[in-house]
Amino acid sequence: MTHTNTTKILMAALVTLLMGNTANAMAKQPVDSGDDNSTSTPSTPSTPSTPTSPEPPATTGSVLPADFDIFTEVAGPVGKLVDSFYTSYRELIPERDQTQSYKTDNVDVNLDTRYRFADRIAYAVELKMYPSKAGLGYVGSSYGMSTNENTYLETSLISHPLCTVSSSSLTKTLASGKVPSSTVITKLNTFNNKMNEYRRGAMNGDRQSAVKATKLWSKLMMCMSYTESLTSADTSKSGNVASKNAPSGYRRPAGVLFYEDPYQDEASKLNIGLFQFTPTASGNVQACIREWNKLYPNNQISKTASKAEMIRVLGSAMQTFNAFCGVAKVTGMFAVQVNTSKSGNTHPSNLQSSGSLKLPKDRCVSPHFAAGKSYNHFGPLQNSTGSNLNEVYSCALKGDY
Repeated sequence: MTHTNTTKILMAALVTLLMGNTANAMAKQPVDSGDDNSTSTPSTPSTPSTPTSPEPPATTGSVLPADFDIFTEVAGPVGKLVDSFYTSYRELIPERDQTQSYKTDNVDVNLDTRYRFADRIAYAVELKMYPSKAGLGYVGSSYGMSTNENTYLETSLISHPLCTVSSSSLTKTLASGKVPSSTVITKLNTFNNKMNEYRRGAMNGDRQSAVKATKLWSKLMMCMSYTESLTSADTSKSGNVASKNAPSGYRRPAGVLFYEDPYQDEASKLNIGLFQFTPTASGNVQACIREWNKLYPNNQISKTASKAEMIRVLGSAMQTFNAFCGVAKVTGMFAVQVNTSKSGNTHPSNLQSSGSLKLPKDRCVSPHFAAGKSYNHFGPLQNSTGSNLNEVYSCALKGDY
């Protein structure tokens, strides 16, 4: 469904009403289908080098053009590109079976007729290109943040510049023994420099830069969907795990991985879908549920949903919530680094010579933190296997954007 200027105006008005954004914080909004399928009554809601040119301050609103079409400009070309790197699988571009969709796949009219994983991932990226408050109040105290989400500075995928990383900075932000080689560090900074260049251009009103930033984030997330799940989604092992855990009436859709992690306890063992989430509403998908419920007030997911319900949500045919949660995990990491009052929960570049932290609006952010330092969900971004960080960034840097 092509976005029209009228749709954009309606979406901006809706977010102002529902999310309390200021008038100058024009935010991209999905269009809720209006069907109330909620499962409960809605709740009340060395030192890294300094960049050679100053980075713009934190963004407070939209940088995407009004005529931007995420599906034709990003989802299609980027999905095909990433699928071409994984020629034995090609999971992003095939259309998925609508008969196996779940209600969370059908809440947003912008996604009507968009049945590819590439569409759902790219659309989630577009949503998170607009600043919003992270739903991290329930874990805020563990990361030096307030438990009051209303106090958070809004974050997006480009609200803040990406930090330059080094062996020294990664030693502080990653777990012991996970610092990658200098070759991989160069790849991380190549990505960071590209994104910061696109961010600067986008904030100066350059349409091409805004689209390129969206493409690059979408490419990273699509590459990560392969490193996380898509190379083994349709194996017999995945099918067997799904059969063992399936609630009544549920059948695993094609392309949706079910995996049992032998290194996790029983409560966290089962992982589902594009970005491998455990079907426990009280776990790390809680932040995603809170953020989803703000966007789709008529189609809320219960913050205390059962395991059976979360299997259906995370294991749906189009992977809409799974994709949304995956991208939200990145902006959630950024929210920790921007809003924390503790130096150990943000990048070393955000510590001033006086020992105090920079103001939240003046900080840079990084995806490369251990889970205990910035609530990072993704193993590849933490170099968990020693090779998966290189794999995902090698993929993300292929192609023209």
